Amino acid sequence: MKHFEENSNNHKHCNRHGKHENHNNENKKNECGSHSDVSQYKHNHEEGKKHGHCHGKEENKHHNMQKPDMTGMPFKYDKEEEVIEEKVLGFNKLKEDLHSLVQEKKPFTISSFASMYGVSDLEVCYAMPENMRTITDGKNFETIWKELATWEKATVIILHLGSAFEISTKINVGAFGHGYYNIMGESPLEGHIKADEIHSIVFSTMPFMGLESLSVLFFDKTGRLIFSVYAGRQNRQIIESVKTSFYKMKDEYLHNNSISRKSLVIYSSLTGNTKQVAEAVQSVIPCCDIVSIDNIPENLDEYYFTAIGYWVDRGLPDAKSKKLIRSLKNMNVALFGTLGAYPDSPHAKGCIRDSETMLKTTGKNNNVLGSFLCLGKIDPKLMDYMGKFMGDTHPVTPERKARLLEAQTHPDNNDLENAKAVFKGFAERLGL
Repeated sequence: MKHFEENSNNHKHCNRHGKHENHNNENKKNECGSHSDVSQYKHNHEEGKKHGHCHGKEENKHHNMQKPDMTGMPFKYDKEEEVIEEKVLGFNKLKEDLHSLVQEKKPFTISSFASMYGVSDLEVCYAMPENMRTITDGKNFETIWKELATWEKATVIILHLGSAFEISTKINVGAFGHGYYNIMGESPLEGHIKADEIHSIVFSTMPFMGLESLSVLFFDKTGRLIFSVYAGRQNRQIIESVKTSFYKMKDEYLHNNSISRKSLVIYSSLTGNTKQVAEAVQSVIPCCDIVSIDNIPENLDEYYFTAIGYWVDRGLPDAKSKKLIRSLKNMNVALFGTLGAYPDSPHAKGCIRDSETMLKTTGKNNNVLGSFLCLGKIDPKLMDYMGKFMGDTHPVTPERKARLLEAQTHPDNNDLENAKAVFKGFAERLGL
């Protein structure tokens, strides 16, 4: 759950997530129809029961709602305020810390840094000083593997569920067949590599335990480290011929490297609020297409990064956006939206938490970079409806009226610049 971490001093953001209001009135939709007071929600729900708005299963749904499971999560959960405080340090902090951390005699790995700072494994590589890494396209897999097979000795490391499996040997050349790159022969290392799922390859000189270390790292589309190949050693020293081969490849792909990463901005907008933010987001992302939610391309897999913009409807993305978000798998994705509540309100925080949770459910394998929300003018039809029919359950208090009037002037230039800053940071993290 990583959002607004790079721009916390420039704009209001949602590093703390709160439980949001979710009403059962499904008949009216609004681009920014939001409510920011949790205590008001409790009152409204009781009023709703009196007036017959909550019945049977729908009523039980509210009583049976469970608080999020905080076990093993890097958050502080305050039951009294029902707020989750994010403790993830973030990409920029990792960039600041990394050079000194790798000099320490501690068993830090790419994956341990990713866990510590709340980023993907590949983002750790982008946080490295440029002279410490060269990143190339996964399409170069076969050529690189054949060069690795010339090494006198290599150590292949596979991390799985907290365990590390190491095989030190001479690597064999493989061959493609049945959708895999198949490695067989007399070497202890045999297997079948799903080469088409390797999207990035990194040549890393990041030290280990303060000692020189050279590795070739293989990542999937969402930045997960699949496996690593380390330069072989003799008498604890890297074999000289292996070192020569490693630096030859590292320099070659540094100076002759073309990585094409297409991105896509998808937006849902009723009054034009979210479309404005979408256009601002697109302007700072290289090689980026933009479409409305009614014109989504059939194949989203061709895009390396997808940004989805929605308008908040009863504390969640609008229906079309919600359906799209729930359908995504194996994507690098970030969210943005507009709403009538303040973007640092419990209502907004709950929307961010729940929309990102849709992307993070088991089996989705999405790399969720974060979210951005800002105020947006409310549909005039909804304003009229609220004034005529919702006076009892949603009274327009002076405070609420002031907020709704303020929302009519948004998104403004400051909102759009803040959106640009956030998504520039996301683009940097992905190497776009």
